[in-house]
Amino acid sequence: MRKLGLGMLVVFLLGIILGGVALAEEVTLTITWAAWAPMDTLIALAQDFTAKTGIKVKGDPIPWPQYHDKVFTEFASGKTSFDIVLPDSQWLGEAVVGGHLLDITDWFNEKVNKEEFSDMLIRSYCEYPDGSGRYYGVPALADFFGLVYRKDLFEDPEEKKAFREKYGYDLKVPETWSELKDIAEFFTRPEKNFYGIALWQAPMATAGLVDHFLACFWSFGAELWDPNTKRVKGYLNSEEGKAAARYWVDLYRFHPPGAANYSMDETNTAMQQGLVAIAGTYLAFYPGLVDPELSLYWDKVDFAPTPKEKAWYVQLGGQGMSISAYTPYKKEALMFLEWWLSPETQWKWAQAGMFSCFNSIINDDRYLEFAPVNKVHRVSAPILKDFWEIPEYNEMGTVMAEILNAAILGKYTPEEAMDLIAEKHEEILERAGYYK
Repeated sequence: MRKLGLGMLVVFLLGIILGGVALAEEVTLTITWAAWAPMDTLIALAQDFTAKTGIKVKGDPIPWPQYHDKVFTEFASGKTSFDIVLPDSQWLGEAVVGGHLLDITDWFNEKVNKEEFSDMLIRSYCEYPDGSGRYYGVPALADFFGLVYRKDLFEDPEEKKAFREKYGYDLKVPETWSELKDIAEFFTRPEKNFYGIALWQAPMATAGLVDHFLACFWSFGAELWDPNTKRVKGYLNSEEGKAAARYWVDLYRFHPPGAANYSMDETNTAMQQGLVAIAGTYLAFYPGLVDPELSLYWDKVDFAPTPKEKAWYVQLGGQGMSISAYTPYKKEALMFLEWWLSPETQWKWAQAGMFSCFNSIINDDRYLEFAPVNKVHRVSAPILKDFWEIPEYNEMGTVMAEILNAAILGKYTPEEAMDLIAEKHEEILERAGYYK
């Protein structure tokens, strides 16, 4: 009986040990991100991580319009179906204040080579509040606002001749916002159902009108607020801010009919269908613009940075990679982040046509060979700028988008619009307790 009991104990203990091994082998990390090409690429690359660690990885892609709400609904429940999430940069404060992201500060300081990333990317994707030294993610996709244009039109001898006769200088990719407006006017030909430009104009909070406008706004020399006092009046509605708004409203004349409702899809579709000569978009969406199955003009487009005016800034987009505070697999998720930040993985990511956040890759000439937008990334990377990351960003963005949209439709003058936005923003910030 004693031997039998001992044997059963050995079997029991082996079961526990082997069961623990089996359990470790069965860990699957779930990553949630938007349903787009970068997500597909990330999940494909994650096979390398599985091969190295035995930890499986699966994706949970969500359409962009539903992405934020689905993620934050799960956060609010205190239990997430995902372990790793790639939130838009402006969501960082909302997620951190809610306690939804794992604080990885100690790990970050030990494992992350900060020299590889610009300060802007670390502040926007990783740190909250800015300057606090607390980290909740690592850089992932360095997306940014840029231009796509019909190079066949810009290279056409007859178009070049006609443009020079009208404007007194050569037709070329615009270097200033003033030049962009001339080009948009020149190519606007309603009788041929062809227009100069398409920019996101729909009154969405972010990733829409506000994002596109701010690339112009900052380059006109304006600022959203005083970052220290959070005061808005006198900054957003400065003469520079109002000049940017006047420009924006005037530029709308050269958009296709109905462009006041254009969001991401409609803007990209206008270029794919040959409705416009030039468009603005986040360049991580470039695959659909050079895909012969999606675009009639896939072989006739090229890409350029957004223009300058008094200054030169490019609107940052993109996402960091963070860990859900509610995951039971924190150790495994940190292993994934460490794998993600390895030079080997980052080079594979770049070779797949995705934007890397690594300075050493962006500045390597090999990077320029991987995607037609990478030349724009290299130029844009040093001048990227981001807007509010505080939890109130969505309300502030909604106010700005709705009022600017009303201005292009003639409800407000540009000056009235900027004064009203400044007033509403200070009301939001006052209510949130930013003014002491």
